[in-house]
Amino acid sequence: MKFLLNRRGAGCRDFQMGLEDASGSAPGAQKLADLLAVVPGAMREHAVACADCRAAAENLLAARALLAEMPSHATMPGPWFAPRVMAVIAARKAELARATDTWTFLPKLAARLTWASTIALLLASGWLYQRPVSTPVTAKSVVTDITGEPLRDSVMPADNDEVLVSLSEQPQ
Repeated sequence: MKFLLNRRGAGCRDFQMGLEDASGSAPGAQKLADLLAVVPGAMREHAVACADCRAAAENLLAARALLAEMPSHATMPGPWFAPRVMAVIAARKAELARATDTWTFLPKLAARLTWASTIALLLASGWLYQRPVSTPVTAKSVVTDITGEPLRDSVMPADNDEVLVSLSEQPQ
Protein backbone atom coordinates (compact mmCIF):
# COMPACT_ATOMS: atom_id res chain seq x y z
CA MET A 1 0.00 0.00 0.00
CA LYS A 2 3.01 2.26 0.26
CA PHE A 3 3.08 2.55 -3.51
CA LEU A 4 -0.13 4.61 -3.41
CA LEU A 5 1.69 7.41 -1.61
CA ASN A 6 4.80 7.08 -3.76
CA ARG A 7 5.13 9.59 -6.60
CA ARG A 8 5.92 6.69 -8.88
CA GLY A 9 2.73 4.86 -7.79
CA ALA A 10 1.80 3.46 -11.19
CA GLY A 11 5.28 2.02 -11.80
CA CYS A 12 5.39 0.44 -8.33
CA ARG A 13 1.93 -0.98 -8.75
CA ASP A 14 2.83 -2.48 -12.11
CA PHE A 15 6.04 -3.94 -10.68
CA GLN A 16 4.29 -5.55 -7.72
CA MET A 17 1.55 -7.03 -9.92
CA GLY A 18 4.16 -8.32 -12.35
CA LEU A 19 6.20 -9.66 -9.43
CA GLU A 20 3.29 -11.88 -8.38
CA ASP A 21 3.04 -13.24 -11.92
CA ALA A 22 6.82 -13.71 -12.23
CA SER A 23 7.09 -15.49 -8.89
CA GLY A 24 4.79 -18.20 -10.27
CA SER A 25 7.18 -18.84 -13.15
CA ALA A 26 10.23 -19.02 -10.83
CA PRO A 27 9.10 -21.12 -7.87
CA GLY A 28 12.64 -22.08 -6.83
CA ALA A 29 14.01 -18.52 -6.64
CA GLN A 30 15.55 -17.90 -3.21
CA LYS A 31 17.50 -14.71 -3.90
CA LEU A 32 16.40 -11.34 -5.18
CA ALA A 33 18.72 -11.63 -8.18
CA ASP A 34 17.14 -14.95 -9.19
CA LEU A 35 13.65 -13.45 -8.95
CA LEU A 36 14.61 -10.30 -10.87
CA ALA A 37 16.17 -12.42 -13.61
CA VAL A 38 12.69 -13.74 -14.46
CA VAL A 39 10.89 -10.37 -14.69
CA PRO A 40 10.91 -8.29 -17.93
CA GLY A 41 13.60 -5.62 -18.48
CA ALA A 42 11.47 -2.54 -17.64
CA MET A 43 10.40 -4.05 -14.35
CA ARG A 44 13.98 -5.02 -13.53
CA GLU A 45 15.14 -1.42 -14.11
CA HIS A 46 12.33 -0.16 -11.87
CA ALA A 47 13.38 -2.56 -9.08
CA VAL A 48 16.97 -1.28 -9.28
CA ALA A 49 15.76 2.34 -8.95
CA CYS A 50 12.98 1.83 -6.31
CA ALA A 51 13.87 0.69 -2.79
CA ASP A 52 10.21 0.02 -1.89
CA CYS A 53 9.80 -2.42 -4.78
CA ARG A 54 13.04 -4.22 -3.84
CA ALA A 55 11.71 -4.51 -0.27
CA ALA A 56 8.42 -5.93 -1.61
CA ALA A 57 10.33 -8.52 -3.64
CA GLU A 58 12.43 -9.49 -0.60
CA ASN A 59 9.24 -9.81 1.49
CA LEU A 60 7.80 -12.11 -1.16
CA LEU A 61 10.93 -14.31 -1.05
CA ALA A 62 10.89 -14.40 2.78
CA ALA A 63 7.22 -15.43 2.81
CA ARG A 64 7.90 -18.20 0.29
CA ALA A 65 10.80 -19.46 2.41
CA LEU A 66 8.63 -19.56 5.55
CA LEU A 67 5.84 -21.36 3.75
CA ALA A 68 8.27 -23.89 2.30
CA GLU A 69 9.47 -24.81 5.81
CA MET A 70 5.97 -25.54 7.07
CA PRO A 71 4.88 -29.17 6.88
CA SER A 72 2.11 -29.85 4.45
CA HIS A 73 -0.90 -31.65 5.89
CA ALA A 74 -2.65 -31.93 2.59
CA THR A 75 -3.14 -35.53 1.58
CA MET A 76 -4.74 -37.06 -1.41
CA PRO A 77 -8.28 -38.24 -0.78
CA GLY A 78 -8.65 -41.93 -0.13
CA PRO A 79 -10.48 -44.36 -2.37
CA TRP A 80 -13.68 -44.03 -0.30
CA PHE A 81 -13.77 -40.22 -0.28
CA ALA A 82 -16.38 -39.78 -3.02
CA PRO A 83 -18.78 -42.45 -1.63
CA ARG A 84 -18.55 -40.92 1.86
CA VAL A 85 -19.31 -37.44 0.51
CA MET A 86 -22.21 -38.75 -1.52
CA ALA A 87 -23.56 -40.61 1.54
CA VAL A 88 -23.45 -37.42 3.61
CA ILE A 89 -25.24 -35.52 0.85
CA ALA A 90 -27.92 -38.23 0.59
CA ALA A 91 -28.40 -38.24 4.38
CA ARG A 92 -28.82 -34.46 4.43
CA LYS A 93 -31.26 -34.63 1.52
CA ALA A 94 -33.31 -37.32 3.30
CA GLU A 95 -33.34 -35.23 6.49
CA LEU A 96 -34.67 -32.21 4.60
CA ALA A 97 -37.28 -34.39 2.87
CA ARG A 98 -38.48 -35.70 6.26
CA ALA A 99 -38.78 -32.15 7.55
CA THR A 100 -40.86 -31.22 4.51
CA ASP A 101 -43.04 -34.34 4.80
CA THR A 102 -43.77 -33.52 8.44
CA TRP A 103 -45.71 -30.40 7.49
CA THR A 104 -47.54 -31.75 4.41
CA PHE A 105 -50.29 -33.35 6.51
CA LEU A 106 -51.26 -29.98 8.03
CA PRO A 107 -53.35 -28.66 5.08
CA LYS A 108 -55.23 -31.98 4.89
CA LEU A 109 -55.89 -31.86 8.62
CA ALA A 110 -57.03 -28.24 8.42
CA ALA A 111 -59.54 -29.03 5.66
CA ARG A 112 -60.99 -31.96 7.60
CA LEU A 113 -61.15 -29.91 10.78
CA THR A 114 -63.00 -27.14 8.93
CA TRP A 115 -65.64 -29.54 7.62
CA ALA A 116 -66.06 -31.23 11.00
CA SER A 117 -66.51 -27.91 12.82
CA THR A 118 -69.00 -26.71 10.17
CA ILE A 119 -71.13 -29.82 10.59
CA ALA A 120 -70.94 -29.53 14.39
CA LEU A 121 -72.08 -25.89 14.24
CA LEU A 122 -75.00 -26.74 11.95
CA LEU A 123 -76.16 -29.57 14.20
CA ALA A 124 -75.83 -27.44 17.35
CA SER A 125 -77.73 -24.51 15.82
CA GLY A 126 -80.53 -26.84 14.63
CA TRP A 127 -80.79 -28.40 18.08
CA LEU A 128 -80.91 -24.99 19.77
CA TYR A 129 -83.53 -23.74 17.28
CA GLN A 130 -85.87 -26.71 17.90
CA ARG A 131 -85.43 -26.74 21.67
CA PRO A 132 -88.50 -25.40 23.52
CA VAL A 133 -88.02 -22.16 25.37
CA SER A 134 -88.26 -22.76 29.07
CA THR A 135 -88.48 -19.97 31.60
CA PRO A 136 -87.33 -20.60 35.09
CA VAL A 137 -90.12 -20.68 37.63
CA THR A 138 -89.62 -18.12 40.35
CA ALA A 139 -91.74 -17.42 43.35
CA LYS A 140 -92.80 -14.00 42.17
CA SER A 141 -91.08 -11.80 39.69
CA VAL A 142 -90.76 -8.23 40.80
CA VAL A 143 -90.74 -5.47 38.23
CA THR A 144 -88.52 -2.52 39.10
CA ASP A 145 -88.12 0.94 37.70
CA ILE A 146 -84.88 2.56 36.58
CA THR A 147 -83.72 3.28 40.13
CA GLY A 148 -84.33 -0.28 41.21
CA GLU A 149 -87.48 0.45 43.28
CA PRO A 150 -90.14 -2.22 42.95
CA LEU A 151 -93.23 -1.11 41.10
CA ARG A 152 -96.71 -1.75 42.45
CA ASP A 153 -98.62 -4.53 40.89
CA SER A 154 -101.54 -2.73 39.45
CA VAL A 155 -103.75 -3.68 36.61
CA MET A 156 -103.58 -1.20 33.84
CA PRO A 157 -106.97 0.01 32.68
CA ALA A 158 -108.12 -0.85 29.20
CA ASP A 159 -109.21 2.66 28.19
CA ASN A 160 -108.51 6.27 29.19
CA ASP A 161 -111.71 6.70 31.23
CA GLU A 162 -110.69 3.96 33.58
CA VAL A 163 -107.32 5.61 34.04
CA LEU A 164 -108.89 8.73 35.48
CA VAL A 165 -111.17 6.69 37.67
CA SER A 166 -108.32 4.54 38.94
CA LEU A 167 -106.24 7.60 39.75
CA SER A 168 -109.07 9.19 41.70
CA GLU A 169 -109.64 6.03 43.70
CA GLN A 170 -106.08 5.79 44.90
CA PRO A 171 -105.49 6.83 48.50
CA GLN A 172 -103.49 9.93 48.89
